[in-house]
Amino acid sequence: MSFKFFVKLIEGSPVPFVLNYTVGNILSWLASMFLCGPRRQFKYMMDEKRKTTAIVYVSCLLLTIIVVFLPIEQVIKLTLLLLFIFIQICAQVWYTLSYIPLGR
Repeated sequence: MSFKFFVKLIEGSPVPFVLNYTVGNILSWLASMFLCGPRRQFKYMMDEKRKTTAIVYVSCLLLTIIVVFLPIEQVIKLTLLLLFIFIQICAQVWYTLSYIPLGR
């Protein structure tokens, strides 16, 4: 659903895309906590082979939300947002692959 706002992101109105995309990722993360429980999810996230990726992923989620509301130049904001979204995607894929034996 968030990618229907991608054109607005490129045109300089990043709020609808970023909020939909990042909130969607947060809801996905919370749904997995619902399935296995928050304690077990946090334990799995802080496992040695997932810890760095989980920290990068959660940090990028938070930084994306923060940057979208900062009063900075539009070009810098757009560049940072695209960078954080790209890192979110990479970290999410790497994190998911860490659950598959020999997936990474």
